[in-house]
Amino acid sequence: MTAQISLNPMATTNAGGLFTTNTAGYTQGDAQDDPAIRFALAGGVLSTAATTPIWGGIPIEELIPTAQVGAQGQVQPGTDVIGSSILQAVSLATSTGICVFNQAFAGITTPQSTVPLYSPGMSVNFYRFGSGARIPLRLDPALVSLEGEIINTQLTWDFTANWLTTFDGTNAFPVKVLRVSTTGNKSVSYSSDTGNANWITTEIMALCLLSGYSA
Repeated sequence: MTAQISLNPMATTNAGGLFTTNTAGYTQGDAQDDPAIRFALAGGVLSTAATTPIWGGIPIEELIPTAQVGAQGQVQPGTDVIGSSILQAVSLATSTGICVFNQAFAGITTPQSTVPLYSPGMSVNFYRFGSGARIPLRLDPALVSLEGEIINTQLTWDFTANWLTTFDGTNAFPVKVLRVSTTGNKSVSYSSDTGNANWITTEIMALCLLSGYSA
């Protein structure tokens, strides 16, 4: 017999429903807090060549900005921008990072379009591949079985559906999947017909580490 009190602290919990907050789930394009990575946040301006607005959780491509020069040889105001000229990427070959909502305070919302959207000429924030940022991205529902797999399982980005999907054997998207979240998520549904984007809560999300080539 012993006077020791047997206790497993890992089994200790509060009573069900008391003082709890459900924090499960992710918001598409909302990079997770990380003091070691936050200074890698980059910015640019959405190009006037963009045919649609852009929002968080979308791959981007960067163009070297071109300043417009007036008749007297002076740079036209607003054309010599700080940062890259940004477009929504249409292929892996041109993708350099992921657009995020972090510190992007000027996104336009309306009662009909509740997701912040950024139109040509507006500032866009993003993390480049290789930065180590952790960003929730939409995941093909067929890949919910990724749970339990190694984090560097190769995936491909579907540039039509705007989500991660099964690897096509060639175009490995430069991310590592750290977690799959099936409930409590907020993802973006954009309508090209109306130009509106709204939050939906029925999709699964992958928390992705931006790996690949260096930023």
